Parts: sequence; structure tokens; C-alpha cells
Amino acid sequence: MNESGESGGRRGGTDAGRGAYSVTGTERVLYIGRERPIRISAGHRILHHDGKCSRPHGHNYELTVELVGELTEEGWVADKGDITDVIDEWDHMFLLEAGDPLVDAFESAGDDDALIVLDHPPTAEVMSVVLEEKLEAALPETVSEIAVQVNETSELCGGSAF
Repeated sequence: MNESGESGGRRGGTDAGRGAYSVTGTERVLYIGRERPIRISAGHRILHHDGKCSRPHGHNYELTVELVGELTEEGWVADKGDITDVIDEWDHMFLLEAGDPLVDAFESAGDDDALIVLDHPPTAEVMSVVLEEKLEAALPETVSEIAVQVNETSELCGGSAF
């Protein structure tokens, strides 16, 4: 503490009435879903897998997102709604790898609007990479790092970490 009893540490600027301060540009981390994951339900299959994952099936996925970025004029790293909008695009969808014969079956049945076609097998690890890319395109340039973790089951999760 200084002579007037104020802390000398950085605690977010000055109090109202003593002058304006700006937090814009300050780097912070935003965690979404850390305590209560974002939940989506989706189907998939791993076409070239030798086990039961080669059959169409689904999961109740739990996702978490971590962002690093500079605070915007609004005072946040990113708008949570922009993040959940990207993730919600996959809710109640079926994920397949390009070239999977089921893609044609979905299209023939008129259900291609319920289909997400990926360039790689729709594993939790691949899903995390694709979602990170989609978030990068949707979020402000002030976001410098994006990590998505996709939990397929309580035993299996894929994703990146900082």
C-alpha cells in the first residue's frame, strides 16, 4: 500500500471519479464450458474402423472452449453467443467423412440438410480441429488462441490445449 492506503498493484484501472481507464487491448483468457460443458447430440461413423465405430451411432458430446485474446471495447475476449452459434450448427447433425457412401444415402433421402461432411474421419480429435477453424473464422481478430475439447464419452476426449 502507498501513503494514501491504496494498493500499488494492477487491479483494473482507477475508480470512477478519479479518471477514466481503458482495458481494451488487455490480454485475457475466456473459458466456456469448463464447469458446465456445452452439450450437443450428433451422430457419426468411422468408415474405415474395424470395430463397432464403423456403424452409424451417436453421442451426447460435451465441449469446452478456451480463448486467449485482447479485450474488446465491449470488455470481453469474445461474445459467448458467437461461440455457441458455431457449435450449435452441429447439434442433431450427422458427421461423415467425404467419400462415405452414407453421404449419398442422406442426399437421396432428402436429409442432406442434417449432414456435416468433413475431409477426415469424424473423430473427437478431428471435430476439435474443425471447430477451432470455424471459431477462428467467426471470432474477432483480437482472439489469438483457440482450443476446443470434445468429449465423446466420459472416457474419450480429443482436443488441443495451450
